[in-house]
Amino acid sequence: MTTPTEPIVELIGIEMRFGEDDEKMKVLEDINLSVQENDVMALLGPSGSGKSTIMRILTGLIKPSSGLVKYKGKPMPSVNPGVAMVFQNFALFPWLTVRENILLGLENSAYTQEEKEGHFQKIIEMVGLDGYGDVLPKELSGGMKQRVGIARALIMEPEILCMDEPFSALDVLTGETLRNEIGRIAMDTTLGFKSLVIVTHNIAEAVYLARNIVVLAAHPGRVQKIVPNPLPYPRDVSSPAFQQLVAQIHAILTNSVLHDEPSAVEEEVAAATDASPLEDAYEPIPNVTMGEVMGLVQMIKPEPENLFALATRLKKDFSTFLSVVKAAELVDLVETPGQTIRLTASGIAFAKADLKGRKKLVYDLLLSLKIFKHLADRIEQSETKEIMEEEALHDLAQIFPNERAKTLFKNLVNWARYAELFSYDPRTSILKKFEKTYLGKPPASRLKDAGA
Repeated sequence: MTTPTEPIVELIGIEMRFGEDDEKMKVLEDINLSVQENDVMALLGPSGSGKSTIMRILTGLIKPSSGLVKYKGKPMPSVNPGVAMVFQNFALFPWLTVRENILLGLENSAYTQEEKEGHFQKIIEMVGLDGYGDVLPKELSGGMKQRVGIARALIMEPEILCMDEPFSALDVLTGETLRNEIGRIAMDTTLGFKSLVIVTHNIAEAVYLARNIVVLAAHPGRVQKIVPNPLPYPRDVSSPAFQQLVAQIHAILTNSVLHDEPSAVEEEVAAATDASPLEDAYEPIPNVTMGEVMGLVQMIKPEPENLFALATRLKKDFSTFLSVVKAAELVDLVETPGQTIRLTASGIAFAKADLKGRKKLVYDLLLSLKIFKHLADRIEQSETKEIMEEEALHDLAQIFPNERAKTLFKNLVNWARYAELFSYDPRTSILKKFEKTYLGKPPASRLKDAGA
């Protein structure tokens, strides 16, 4: 019987909060992960799921608010000595040559100059940089710059190579080439590092590279499910087994974004009040613009369409695409039964209406959301029929303690401006009703009609 090896790094009960004491935002909740030797782990999730934050905690670049980080079984006091990092923006020193940038990784090593040169030659051949040693970064393409970043990390012979969306700043073809190169490197156990952890928003990328795929949910970030990937290397992206695993993961991701399970507290409250867990709940506004929502609604076909197929047709990253879908679902323009998306009655009416009709429809839909109704009531009840941004931010922080109040306020203003529900003057920081309305009625009567 094989004795299990001790994890290189272990995250136990990790929580992370950012912000001032009076408005701290929880970005991670109860994260428990371990990176074993010869593991390739992908952190996959939508915006707000804390993928990059988890990686920075794992590397020791930041300390968690609570929880324990272990390195080889012992508490990790500072920066992880066994990790090297590759960033999405290359992070090269522009005044240094390719050779000098790469050799920075051995700056404090005990290697002789001859040994450093031997490592350098091995690494540049591995990543395809032969002949580029004396070139400055400004002379390189994006793909070649990222190769330099990868080489600089690999020359340190790290136990864990961490990559934070390393292909997101590259064009599609260059990204595909580098992805294949990383897959080849990950298969070779003689190249110095024991494990790879990669942050990605691309499902197919995660399935292509990883042996374990950590699917994260957002607000706050938490582990939804860890999916083992048993497919042998090299992986064929067109194989039925590969496509089946992609479909399985996008189903998990869809559920985590569009149909979050109620928390234990919500279920207890629901049981005590004999009500639905989400009944009368305030829902946060996803970090997307109303223009994106309107564009999505107009691109949906009359018949139900598979969510993943629609994201592919629109050439959108799936996890980001789901945030737009969530926003459209929130204002009752679409619904998502199973893994499909279709227009609601309101969505069909919106698609057929002219601009004036669309604004009227969205106006009414926004007022059906508790947070917009709350702000409308606050404005209506004030003597001046207006409130300061500071008051709105205070309310948002109280109602949505796990959200960033200023970002949420910006999104609320964006949506409300489209529908001519509120106006906001950034010079005075005043939020108020529109003084004129496209419907030909004064705002007060519109609010009254909407039940304000």
